Amino acid sequence: MELLEQVISWINKAKRIVAFTGAGASTDSGIPDLMEIDKILHSDNKFKGGVFDFLDSNFAEKNPREFYRLYHKTFFHPEAKPNNTHKFIAKLEKKGKLLGIATMNIDYLHQMSGSKTVYEYWCDMRKNHCIGCNRSYDWNLVKQTLVPRCSKCGQVIIPDFVLRNLAAYPNEINKGRQLIAKADLLIIVGTKRNSSSFLKNIPKIVVNKELKSESKDNLINVSGDANSIFKYLNARLF
Repeated sequence: MELLEQVISWINKAKRIVAFTGAGASTDSGIPDLMEIDKILHSDNKFKGGVFDFLDSNFAEKNPREFYRLYHKTFFHPEAKPNNTHKFIAKLEKKGKLLGIATMNIDYLHQMSGSKTVYEYWCDMRKNHCIGCNRSYDWNLVKQTLVPRCSKCGQVIIPDFVLRNLAAYPNEINKGRQLIAKADLLIIVGTKRNSSSFLKNIPKIVVNKELKSESKDNLINVSGDANSIFKYLNARLF
Protein backbone atom coordinates (compact mmCIF):
# COMPACT_ATOMS: atom_id res chain seq x y z
CA MET A 1 0.00 0.00 0.00
CA GLU A 2 2.93 2.32 0.74
CA LEU A 3 4.15 1.76 -2.82
CA LEU A 4 0.76 2.78 -4.23
CA GLU A 5 0.87 5.96 -2.15
CA GLN A 6 4.14 6.76 -3.91
CA VAL A 7 2.50 6.01 -7.27
CA ILE A 8 -0.33 8.42 -6.42
CA SER A 9 2.19 11.09 -5.46
CA TRP A 10 4.10 10.73 -8.72
CA ILE A 11 0.92 10.88 -10.82
CA ASN A 12 -0.30 13.95 -8.94
CA LYS A 13 2.98 15.77 -9.56
CA ALA A 14 3.32 14.81 -13.23
CA LYS A 15 2.03 17.05 -16.00
CA ARG A 16 3.13 15.15 -19.13
CA ILE A 17 2.33 11.49 -18.58
CA VAL A 18 2.65 8.91 -21.36
CA ALA A 19 1.29 5.35 -21.15
CA PHE A 20 2.94 2.37 -22.85
CA THR A 21 0.75 -0.74 -22.88
CA GLY A 22 1.14 -4.40 -23.79
CA ALA A 23 -1.03 -7.51 -23.74
CA GLY A 24 -1.29 -7.58 -19.94
CA ALA A 25 -3.35 -4.38 -20.05
CA SER A 26 -6.16 -6.20 -21.87
CA THR A 27 -6.25 -9.69 -20.35
CA ASP A 28 -8.90 -8.58 -17.85
CA SER A 29 -11.09 -7.67 -20.82
CA GLY A 30 -11.03 -11.32 -21.85
CA ILE A 31 -8.29 -11.04 -24.47
CA PRO A 32 -5.56 -13.67 -24.02
CA ASP A 33 -1.89 -12.72 -24.14
CA LEU A 34 0.58 -14.47 -26.45
CA MET A 35 1.39 -17.14 -23.88
CA GLU A 36 -2.29 -18.04 -23.50
CA ILE A 37 -2.81 -17.92 -27.26
CA ASP A 38 0.10 -20.32 -27.75
CA LYS A 39 -1.52 -22.70 -25.23
CA ILE A 40 -4.85 -22.48 -27.09
CA LEU A 41 -3.14 -23.31 -30.38
CA HIS A 42 -1.12 -26.21 -28.98
CA SER A 43 -4.25 -27.72 -27.43
CA ASP A 44 -6.15 -27.47 -30.72
CA ASN A 45 -6.69 -30.93 -32.22
CA LYS A 46 -6.63 -29.76 -35.84
CA PHE A 47 -3.78 -27.23 -35.89
CA LYS A 48 -0.17 -28.30 -35.48
CA GLY A 49 1.93 -25.23 -34.87
CA GLY A 50 2.50 -22.14 -32.77
CA VAL A 51 1.28 -18.57 -32.85
CA PHE A 52 3.77 -17.39 -35.47
CA ASP A 53 2.91 -20.28 -37.81
CA PHE A 54 -0.75 -19.35 -37.59
CA LEU A 55 -0.12 -15.61 -38.13
CA ASP A 56 1.92 -16.13 -41.30
CA SER A 57 0.27 -14.37 -44.25
CA ASN A 58 0.91 -17.34 -46.55
CA PHE A 59 -0.95 -19.63 -44.16
CA ALA A 60 -3.87 -17.20 -43.97
CA GLU A 61 -4.10 -16.85 -47.75
CA LYS A 62 -3.82 -20.58 -48.50
CA ASN A 63 -5.96 -21.77 -45.58
CA PRO A 64 -8.46 -18.96 -44.95
CA ARG A 65 -11.12 -21.14 -43.31
CA GLU A 66 -8.62 -22.64 -40.87
CA PHE A 67 -7.01 -19.23 -40.26
CA TYR A 68 -10.32 -17.61 -39.33
CA ARG A 69 -11.35 -20.55 -37.15
CA LEU A 70 -8.17 -20.00 -35.12
CA TYR A 71 -8.38 -16.20 -35.31
CA HIS A 72 -11.78 -16.22 -33.62
CA LYS A 73 -10.45 -18.53 -30.89
CA THR A 74 -7.44 -16.34 -30.15
CA PHE A 75 -7.03 -12.72 -31.24
CA PHE A 76 -10.44 -11.65 -32.47
CA HIS A 77 -12.64 -10.49 -29.59
CA PRO A 78 -14.86 -7.64 -30.84
CA GLU A 79 -17.15 -8.14 -27.83
CA ALA A 80 -14.37 -7.14 -25.41
CA LYS A 81 -14.88 -3.98 -23.35
CA PRO A 82 -12.34 -1.59 -21.81
CA ASN A 83 -11.30 -2.51 -18.29
CA ASN A 84 -10.14 -0.33 -15.39
CA THR A 85 -6.68 0.09 -16.91
CA HIS A 86 -8.02 1.58 -20.16
CA LYS A 87 -10.54 3.74 -18.31
CA PHE A 88 -7.95 5.13 -15.88
CA ILE A 89 -5.57 6.07 -18.70
CA ALA A 90 -8.43 7.71 -20.62
CA LYS A 91 -9.32 9.77 -17.53
CA LEU A 92 -5.74 10.98 -17.23
CA GLU A 93 -5.95 12.28 -20.80
CA LYS A 94 -9.34 13.89 -20.18
CA LYS A 95 -7.90 15.67 -17.12
CA GLY A 96 -5.08 17.07 -19.27
CA LYS A 97 -2.34 15.09 -17.53
CA LEU A 98 -1.68 12.49 -20.24
CA LEU A 99 -0.01 13.33 -23.57
CA GLY A 100 -0.99 10.05 -25.19
CA ILE A 101 -0.54 6.29 -25.44
CA ALA A 102 1.86 4.02 -27.30
CA THR A 103 0.49 0.48 -27.45
CA MET A 104 1.57 -2.91 -28.71
CA ASN A 105 -2.04 -4.11 -28.62
CA ILE A 106 -4.40 -4.52 -31.57
CA ASP A 107 -7.67 -4.58 -29.62
CA TYR A 108 -8.75 -0.90 -30.01
CA LEU A 109 -9.79 -0.82 -26.33
CA HIS A 110 -7.96 2.43 -25.59
CA GLN A 111 -10.02 4.26 -28.19
CA MET A 112 -13.20 2.55 -26.98
CA SER A 113 -12.52 3.91 -23.49
CA GLY A 114 -12.31 7.45 -24.87
CA SER A 115 -8.57 7.93 -25.43
CA LYS A 116 -7.79 10.25 -28.35
CA THR A 117 -4.02 10.13 -28.88
CA VAL A 118 -3.10 6.48 -29.43
CA TYR A 119 -0.17 5.18 -31.46
CA GLU A 120 -0.72 1.53 -32.39
CA TYR A 121 2.57 -0.15 -33.23
CA TRP A 122 0.91 -3.17 -34.87
CA CYS A 123 -2.32 -1.65 -36.22
CA ASP A 124 -5.64 -2.94 -34.84
CA MET A 125 -8.32 -5.56 -35.52
CA ARG A 126 -10.59 -3.11 -37.32
CA LYS A 127 -8.22 -2.77 -40.28
CA ASN A 128 -8.42 -5.49 -42.94
CA HIS A 129 -7.62 -5.67 -46.66
CA CYS A 130 -8.48 -7.83 -49.65
CA ILE A 131 -5.50 -9.87 -50.86
CA GLY A 132 -6.65 -9.40 -54.46
CA CYS A 133 -7.53 -5.73 -55.02
CA ASN A 134 -6.33 -4.29 -51.67
CA ARG A 135 -9.75 -2.87 -50.87
CA SER A 136 -10.02 -1.94 -47.19
CA TYR A 137 -12.65 -3.33 -44.80
CA ASP A 138 -13.49 -2.74 -41.16
CA TRP A 139 -14.16 -5.62 -38.78
CA ASN A 140 -17.92 -5.84 -39.36
CA LEU A 141 -17.58 -8.33 -42.22
CA VAL A 142 -15.14 -10.40 -40.16
CA LYS A 143 -17.70 -10.47 -37.33
CA GLN A 144 -20.51 -11.59 -39.61
CA THR A 145 -18.80 -14.08 -41.94
CA LEU A 146 -16.76 -17.21 -41.27
CA VAL A 147 -14.45 -16.48 -44.22
CA PRO A 148 -14.87 -12.84 -45.31
CA ARG A 149 -14.46 -12.18 -49.02
CA CYS A 150 -14.19 -9.00 -51.02
CA SER A 151 -17.45 -7.72 -52.50
CA LYS A 152 -15.50 -6.37 -55.48
CA CYS A 153 -13.23 -9.24 -56.55
CA GLY A 154 -14.22 -12.17 -54.33
CA GLN A 155 -10.78 -12.71 -52.86
CA VAL A 156 -10.17 -13.36 -49.16
CA ILE A 157 -9.95 -10.46 -46.70
CA ILE A 158 -7.08 -10.68 -44.21
CA PRO A 159 -6.26 -8.56 -41.11
CA ASP A 160 -3.59 -5.95 -41.82
CA PHE A 161 -1.22 -7.08 -39.08
CA VAL A 162 -1.21 -10.58 -40.62
CA LEU A 163 -0.74 -9.29 -44.17
CA ARG A 164 2.32 -7.42 -42.90
CA ASN A 165 3.64 -10.62 -41.28
CA LEU A 166 3.57 -8.90 -37.88
CA ALA A 167 5.82 -6.08 -39.05
CA ALA A 168 5.26 -2.99 -36.93
CA TYR A 169 4.46 0.40 -38.44
CA PRO A 170 7.70 2.47 -38.41
CA ASN A 171 5.74 5.73 -38.51
CA GLU A 172 3.69 4.77 -35.44
CA ILE A 173 6.82 3.68 -33.58
CA ASN A 174 8.54 6.99 -34.37
CA LYS A 175 5.51 8.93 -33.15
CA GLY A 176 5.45 6.83 -30.00
CA ARG A 177 9.14 7.49 -29.33
CA GLN A 178 8.68 11.22 -29.86
CA LEU A 179 5.75 11.16 -27.45
CA ILE A 180 7.73 9.29 -24.80
CA ALA A 181 10.62 11.74 -25.14
CA LYS A 182 8.27 14.55 -24.02
CA ALA A 183 7.07 12.71 -20.91
CA ASP A 184 7.80 13.63 -17.31
CA LEU A 185 6.32 10.28 -16.22
CA LEU A 186 5.94 7.00 -18.10
CA ILE A 187 3.32 4.43 -17.03
CA ILE A 188 4.16 0.99 -18.44
CA VAL A 189 1.45 -1.68 -18.19
CA GLY A 190 1.37 -5.36 -19.07
CA THR A 191 4.47 -5.76 -21.21
CA LYS A 192 7.62 -7.82 -20.81
CA ARG A 193 9.62 -5.05 -22.39
CA ASN A 194 12.32 -4.06 -19.90
CA SER A 195 11.90 -0.60 -18.40
CA SER A 196 15.60 0.06 -19.06
CA SER A 197 14.87 0.03 -22.81
CA PHE A 198 13.11 3.39 -22.40
CA LEU A 199 14.83 6.73 -21.83
CA LYS A 200 16.63 6.42 -18.49
CA ASN A 201 15.97 9.95 -17.26
CA ILE A 202 12.16 9.58 -17.33
CA PRO A 203 10.51 8.40 -14.08
CA LYS A 204 8.63 5.16 -14.69
CA ILE A 205 5.76 3.33 -13.02
CA VAL A 206 5.66 -0.30 -14.18
CA VAL A 207 2.57 -2.42 -13.48
CA ASN A 208 3.19 -6.09 -14.17
CA LYS A 209 2.19 -9.14 -12.13
CA GLU A 210 5.43 -10.90 -13.05
CA LEU A 211 7.64 -8.27 -11.42
CA LYS A 212 8.75 -7.87 -7.83
CA SER A 213 7.25 -4.79 -6.18
CA GLU A 214 9.98 -2.26 -5.42
CA SER A 215 10.93 1.40 -5.61
CA LYS A 216 14.35 2.66 -6.60
CA ASP A 217 15.63 5.91 -8.10
CA ASN A 218 13.31 6.82 -11.01
CA LEU A 219 11.45 3.51 -11.04
CA ILE A 220 8.45 2.04 -9.21
CA ASN A 221 7.59 -1.58 -9.99
CA VAL A 222 4.09 -2.61 -8.89
CA SER A 223 3.40 -6.33 -8.95
CA GLY A 224 -0.22 -7.42 -9.24
CA ASP A 225 -3.36 -7.48 -11.32
CA ALA A 226 -3.48 -4.30 -13.42
CA ASN A 227 -7.28 -4.14 -13.42
CA SER A 228 -7.42 -4.15 -9.60
CA ILE A 229 -4.52 -1.72 -9.22
CA PHE A 230 -6.03 0.86 -11.56
CA LYS A 231 -9.45 0.45 -9.96
CA TYR A 232 -7.85 1.46 -6.67
CA LEU A 233 -5.93 4.35 -8.25
CA ASN A 234 -9.09 5.56 -9.96
CA ALA A 235 -10.94 5.64 -6.62
CA ARG A 236 -8.11 7.59 -5.02
CA LEU A 237 -7.36 10.07 -7.80
CA PHE A 238 -10.72 10.80 -9.46
